Amino acid sequence: MTHSLRLAVFGDPISHTLSPRIHGLFGRQLGIEVDYQAIRCREQELPEKLTALAAAGGIGANLTLPLKPAGLRHCRQLDQPARLARAVNTLMLSEQGWLGFNTDGPGLILDLERQGFALNGARILILGAGGATAGILAPLLKQHPACITLLNRTPVRAASLAERFAHLGPISGHALTAKPQGPGHDLVIQATSLGHQGTMPELNAGWLQATAKVYDLNYGAAHEPVARWARDRGLAVSGGLGMLVGQAALAFEIWTGRRPSISATLDRMAETDLS
Repeated sequence: MTHSLRLAVFGDPISHTLSPRIHGLFGRQLGIEVDYQAIRCREQELPEKLTALAAAGGIGANLTLPLKPAGLRHCRQLDQPARLARAVNTLMLSEQGWLGFNTDGPGLILDLERQGFALNGARILILGAGGATAGILAPLLKQHPACITLLNRTPVRAASLAERFAHLGPISGHALTAKPQGPGHDLVIQATSLGHQGTMPELNAGWLQATAKVYDLNYGAAHEPVARWARDRGLAVSGGLGMLVGQAALAFEIWTGRRPSISATLDRMAETDLS
């Protein structure tokens, strides 16, 4: 090991997070000693928690639910994905104060590229119009898809979110119950939290090509409803663990200048889960 790195992730709840495990694997992969703590934090406690981390020698932090929007207020500077998403998931301490980044969308792009999915010219369908969707739209649109279609239970929310990102590319928002329009989509991204309730949005399969890929931002048990739905229809499906590792790898690169291997980390996580 060459040097140590003090980091933390803040959120509420936080006991379920895989981030300490992931960043520990990054450190071992790159020969960096990592002290990465998971800290329960309510929104009103974030300023004092960040101050305490800096005082203890911390140089970076991740934010998870429900703190990503609140993190904006504590940053002296934001990258473009954070500004567009109106949410921060990565902080780095500088001489001027905390700098804010959003690596969620870029992490998704890395995972889709790892899986060999070509986004350029693809027709993309996204289920949900909340914060998770807002965090991935700008990076997806920068890949020049043919279109992005948002479906949401509340159509006005989907339309409003689409309007917010329309300057970046072809995007539209509709009700979840809307009749399928145009050719089927090549990729469907499930971006709601319904998997944590053991279900998923009711989707008319007419929205999809017969060879469509299904990508669920959830992973673990919350991914199972989508996995079953896709497999019952003969569709390729993957959960969001690769995105989780991808966004973490980009955060680690912000802090250290070195990007860990996503594939090697996922392989190592699978090995330890089986052992």
